[in-house]
Amino acid sequence: MEVCVIAKCTYKSETMMFSVSSESSMVDILKTLCLRFKGLQLGCFTLRYSLPSYPSCFLETDSDLDMMRTFLFVSNEKSVDILVKDLCGSSEYSGDFCVNKELIACEKGESSCSSTVEDRNEFLGRSKRASAKPLLSNEWETYIHHVGQKFDGGAEEFRLKLCKYALEVGFNFLYAGNDKKRVVAICSNKKLEGCSWRVYASRCEATGCFVIRTLNNVHTCVGRIRESKSKMMKSRVVSSLIVDRIRVKPKLKPVEIIHEFKDYYGIDISYYHAWFGKELAKLNVHGDESKSFNELVWYADAVKETNPGSLWTLECEAGINRFRRFFVSFGGCIAGFQYCIPLLFVDATFLKSKYKGQLLCASGKNGNQGFYPLAFGVVDSETEENWTWFLQHLASILLPMGRVVTFFSDRNQGLLNAMGFVFPGWPHSYCYYHLKQNLISKYPKSGYGKSLQDRVINLFSRCTYAVTEEEFTVAMEELVIVGSSKVKTFISDLSRDHYANAYFKGMRYGEMANSLAESFNNWVGVFRDLPVLPLIEGIRQKLMVLNSQRLIEAEKWTTILCPEMETRLWENAEAGRTWVVRRSSFTVFEVFADYSVMVDLEQRTCSCRLWQIDGFPCTHAVAAILAKKDSIYDYVECYYRTDFFRKAYESPIFPIPDIGKGLGSNSFAAGVVLPPITKRPAGRPPTKRIKAFGEFKRPLKCSRCSVTGHNRKTCKAVI
Repeated sequence: MEVCVIAKCTYKSETMMFSVSSESSMVDILKTLCLRFKGLQLGCFTLRYSLPSYPSCFLETDSDLDMMRTFLFVSNEKSVDILVKDLCGSSEYSGDFCVNKELIACEKGESSCSSTVEDRNEFLGRSKRASAKPLLSNEWETYIHHVGQKFDGGAEEFRLKLCKYALEVGFNFLYAGNDKKRVVAICSNKKLEGCSWRVYASRCEATGCFVIRTLNNVHTCVGRIRESKSKMMKSRVVSSLIVDRIRVKPKLKPVEIIHEFKDYYGIDISYYHAWFGKELAKLNVHGDESKSFNELVWYADAVKETNPGSLWTLECEAGINRFRRFFVSFGGCIAGFQYCIPLLFVDATFLKSKYKGQLLCASGKNGNQGFYPLAFGVVDSETEENWTWFLQHLASILLPMGRVVTFFSDRNQGLLNAMGFVFPGWPHSYCYYHLKQNLISKYPKSGYGKSLQDRVINLFSRCTYAVTEEEFTVAMEELVIVGSSKVKTFISDLSRDHYANAYFKGMRYGEMANSLAESFNNWVGVFRDLPVLPLIEGIRQKLMVLNSQRLIEAEKWTTILCPEMETRLWENAEAGRTWVVRRSSFTVFEVFADYSVMVDLEQRTCSCRLWQIDGFPCTHAVAAILAKKDSIYDYVECYYRTDFFRKAYESPIFPIPDIGKGLGSNSFAAGVVLPPITKRPAGRPPTKRIKAFGEFKRPLKCSRCSVTGHNRKTCKAVI
């Protein structure tokens, strides 16, 4: 079989052609390439040839060469494209090519110098020649290689790959023609040095893809080298490379992008290109923020269809359909909340997207002391009107359940007024932590000293945690004396029914702060700078995963109570092992600990009042129950039981597939929901909450060496 084909070999944007006959061997091809391409060394490169539908076929041995010739003969092809790829510095710097290198040297009667170079590097120590680090951009030089090459992504994909190809090969190009149907690019040195490099691609009307029609892949200009900075590195190229990173890590910082490009691609990019590339990637992943509001119409119908029992409200300005606010509570959360502790923690956190706003949330608490998101919504600001609207929707969920729920919140005036209007008479507890921070702000260290500040806070804490009215009165009188007029003013605006254990009307189940609402805010913090629909969908997906994980975890529990409460119960039992318990009546006992207390098992009360405050048997109550030889579990609230925990999560939150999104005729009034009108403030948009006066972050302390500033994982102290 006599076969003679033309081989078009490309190495670093340079192309040479030679004939390959039936007599040609791999040794002949390797000799030819090393002679014609400057800088090409035996053993430091590999060959790949391209066939239709098979762009990268091995060409390493004589068997590969015979197979290539056979295929070309059968397919009646007269030419083949061969790509020369560098291997220096990579793990592939071994194998057949090293053998071929030695083979050629032996045919010439010469010895290979590779061992000499390796020996030299071995003894040079730090002065040895450094090997090139494999980069993610190494494959870019294969992006443009032959006529007929197709790009399914159209002109956009072709332009991106052309830019990456130019970056890796080391040249700049100009567009001689550039539109949706055709792209013509020439080397930027054409005018100065008459470089003949040129590529022309156009759209195939039959398939819609872009195809390279003509390609002169030979540069006649000089001085081309891959530089760390290039005009070809544009924001759209950056965006195409980080889009998957943005999907996983939306808060990726421009500085991190700059470092990653240097480490993984060997390219220096500007802060502007990193920042704008990130914005383009976010737009690609999450869509246009202004259009996201109109997609809420489709999402509302999708929620009702996929998650029955959900409550969803989208409200717009009458007449102009401009977005005002929305509320959502998924059916699975509504069904499970009745098996949670009757507590609700409400709070608001600001959003960081283009149109700003506030995220309102209401979270409950499950029997294992974890938070249970019930409902959330987006409004323009934290006003009385918006809080009233939000709480009215909560009321439509809570009232049919037929039980009273205790609310926790900070002292936002709009929220306080709305609570009194929507839930009159329902227990409402102020967050102890916020009250403490408000009091600290009235006694700055610079003016009053830390000792006075600590003394005031200690006395206020005694007032808050006092279990009897007498204890509260004693602590309050001392607080007024120590704190003088500032404390009097602070207390005069604060009703003790909303914060003091001794006077609180309702059950708080041991809770004193609005910490669970803060936990929810931190939990969804990664979504706060996304458009409104990705924000909602991100929370739903995270909530769906959380609920399913907790249900699977609960199926493995073998205890009657949830693990956290089971542990607390047995700790209470162990604490009273040595106490003397004497019976007064069938259900009344006297427990002698450090002092004596009376426990009434029928009324579920203890004179220490912790059973009444926490809603969980205290140490004295557990001692009395064990003395009576009753089951301890009969005296524990049902919300702490494992079966209740499972019921809280047995109604799942279902997926909302968007495969049919945009195919229907969903509309809202006139058909378009417009984004709210917002005024961009001067300066860079803030992304962090401004901390209140006296608020500080707990310093990091190592549990290994007890030194602040690092943790156990990063500790390097010698012990």
